[in-house]
Amino acid sequence: MAYQVPRADVIDRVWLVAADGRWHTRRGLAQQTQLDGEEIMAALRFLLKYGFAESSTAVEGRFRTITDGPSPSETPNILQAVDEKADLAQIA
Repeated sequence: MAYQVPRADVIDRVWLVAADGRWHTRRGLAQQTQLDGEEIMAALRFLLKYGFAESSTAVEGRFRTITDGPSPSETPNILQAVDEKADLAQIA
């Protein structure tokens, strides 16, 4: 059975390559991350669905990250901090 990269690692690898905010193609992301096309598409679907990236179909389907927001790996910590603050506000 072939080794598969865990999905969170795939998303992080694509995010790190694309974190410059410039437009990237799927092919370019695959070359830079050394991930296969299916892994790239899964990561891009996640990033697009949850607002971490945007796409343009003008030329070969380009993608770029939203640079003024948190990375996907930072998001759980942010949500946890917000939840903890909400809990403290209810106690007070």
